[in-house]
Amino acid sequence: MKRHPIPFRKLLEEILPVEKLPPGERKRITSVLGKGDPAAVETIALTVLERLVDLGHLRLLEEVLQGEEKVRRYLNLSTADTIVLRLPVADEDDGVQKIPLPLRDWRGGTSLDQVRTLFNLYNKILTRDSQLLRGPVDILRQVMLTTRQMMGCERVSFWSAIAGQEALFPVESLQSEAYDETLAEEWVLERRYLVVLPDLPAMINTETRTLESEFRSLAMVPLGEPDLGVYGVLHAWSMRPQFFREEQQGLLSLLSEFSTELFRRAQVLGDLVFVDAATQVYNRAYFNLQLENEIARARRDGNSLALAICDIDDFKAFNSKYGYEGGNQVLEHTAQILKRGLRPFDSVARWGGEEFALILTPPVSHEDAGVVCERLRRAVELSRFTITGLEGETKSVRLTITVGGAVYPEDGQTAGDLWRAANSALVHGKSEGKNRVLFASELPVEPEEKKRRKRPPPGS
Repeated sequence: MKRHPIPFRKLLEEILPVEKLPPGERKRITSVLGKGDPAAVETIALTVLERLVDLGHLRLLEEVLQGEEKVRRYLNLSTADTIVLRLPVADEDDGVQKIPLPLRDWRGGTSLDQVRTLFNLYNKILTRDSQLLRGPVDILRQVMLTTRQMMGCERVSFWSAIAGQEALFPVESLQSEAYDETLAEEWVLERRYLVVLPDLPAMINTETRTLESEFRSLAMVPLGEPDLGVYGVLHAWSMRPQFFREEQQGLLSLLSEFSTELFRRAQVLGDLVFVDAATQVYNRAYFNLQLENEIARARRDGNSLALAICDIDDFKAFNSKYGYEGGNQVLEHTAQILKRGLRPFDSVARWGGEEFALILTPPVSHEDAGVVCERLRRAVELSRFTITGLEGETKSVRLTITVGGAVYPEDGQTAGDLWRAANSALVHGKSEGKNRVLFASELPVEPEEKKRRKRPPPGS
């Protein structure tokens, strides 16, 4: 295909589909062309290009730096013609390449080993019995390991765009600050661009005269979506300048698209495997996995977490009066109040019958856990909802719950110990009149003589 250099006037008059623009905008173009000012013609031509992209008539294929020029390639979606625009590099563009995602005309190659690596990642995460199907953080860890393996770069890090999510990630291995938050937010996330810094400036400590960073090139791609539990920017770092060329850019585009789809499919599979159909909160299987996971994380980071058991008071009376369908309505109503009242990264699961289990993720103090549980108890107590009886009659009813809690590591250092401690607090709260919150540390201390009577004799 031959290339024909053209002036901006001809671009507006003959090449661009300006007829797709609204009448007011076409009138402005005619006015500028009539005045004949070259600078004004160039300015409006650049504006029209971006406007046609926004309207879906052109597609920006790439924006890269070539020497002293910034090169943009557009595709006319009606004629399949390519328009290449060459502009002088502005100060804010110096050293930054911005490439729209996904790459559809990638000319690089992918080896069979790289394809196998992606399929291995898929199998690790989406196998029904996989221990990795515990949540988005575990999937993210595998995605980052796979990225480093496929790219051959020295480091991979992740910057989360979800407020407060940094508590989920072990800082030393996953979470990091964005290299440049403006690039990360405005270009990588909002516009879905691959951003490459091919030659990072050497960062020298002026006091020690040593390099603060050994990395010389960087690439950033979007990862996940806000509703998938992971949403942010994946950073790939290399010690070699100009490392992220066309082949590496294509791989990063593929990884970004593939990994986001993995998060989406894992969420669907997780809903099928780990969500209680009657209440739409997690089930006991998920709770068991998640509690072990959170205890391991709390132990590693030296933090505390809380486990709470919520039991609906007098639930059998609802079943007797309104039937099992009415009882299911009570369960669903209670589950949704608990779910809405938790902090963003805590979880609620139906343990069985009328009991729900809560995990308050680390770090959480005893006082914080008490405040959360009391807020939930109060929310249930103040709520009213309509229940349908056996004869189709409706009635407005009130509910109360009793909550028993335990805190790691004070009340137990294993999942079993924590559950027994929280259950003891729940049983005591029930015996003291129900509709209350009680933690294991608040239980009355048994007299020493009574404790001795409970101990088995030596040798028994």
